[in-house]
Amino acid sequence: MSDSEQVGYADAMAELEAILDDLEDDDLDVDVLATKVERASTLIQVCRDRIGAARVQVERVVASLEGEDPVDEAEPDNDTTLGV
Repeated sequence: MSDSEQVGYADAMAELEAILDDLEDDDLDVDVLATKVERASTLIQVCRDRIGAARVQVERVVASLEGEDPVDEAEPDNDTTLGV
């Protein structure tokens, strides 16, 4: 498991906010810019994955409460309405 996969959602969001603050700084070294943008991209994917996993888990719980078959994890829903 990579460092990015181990970071929690809240920590990833906090790091993303810090990166955004850095990117808004006019004094940002252009050599650092690409590294920060790449890290932000990785963190965004981590957040999306965490949200997707949480959604599947919630759907399974709801389905079990309603007596339905649990959601099949092999068929991901490509719903992008979460905006992350």
